Amino acid sequence: MFRVTFLIDDPAERQRLANELRSLTMGGDVRIVSAFADAKSVEVYLEVGESVVWRDVTDQFAQRLGVDEYEVTRAEPLRIDVPASTDAVDRRRLRPATITQVRVHPDGRTLSVQARHRSDETVETVEVQQTEEAVAITVLLGTPDNDAREHYVSFAVAFTWVDTMLDRPVGIRRLIH
Repeated sequence: MFRVTFLIDDPAERQRLANELRSLTMGGDVRIVSAFADAKSVEVYLEVGESVVWRDVTDQFAQRLGVDEYEVTRAEPLRIDVPASTDAVDRRRLRPATITQVRVHPDGRTLSVQARHRSDETVETVEVQQTEEAVAITVLLGTPDNDAREHYVSFAVAFTWVDTMLDRPVGIRRLIH
């Protein structure tokens, strides 16, 4: 696997590149695994088959995107051993969602939580930790086993509302998400 980093300071150019990546397909033995953007760069992870010359692929990739400055580094996937309990096996496929809104119902104990996620993910669970001072909320997302889409870039988003019940009313406690 290779990480291609495009150094881009201009927000409009980063947006253009993100739009290009949404519709870009790589042919042959090359696949876009994931892509990330921050304030200064866009990083794209490519899986390149052994029969392919990676330098040619990254040069063509940059040309197709219209970018001159980029850096390529080899990225080796790390194996992470997970304990053999059934909870651990299920949880390793979960990831936290971005919570966009939390609403407290009139009873003070019921919360409606809105999570943003990829369109192929589903809300699996809502975890709530309660103390005297705060209520911490985490929404965990999952994808079906062997979902072919989980390794591809997806810029499409979905929003899901889910309700959860607290042990006691929120009152003056802070909501943390």
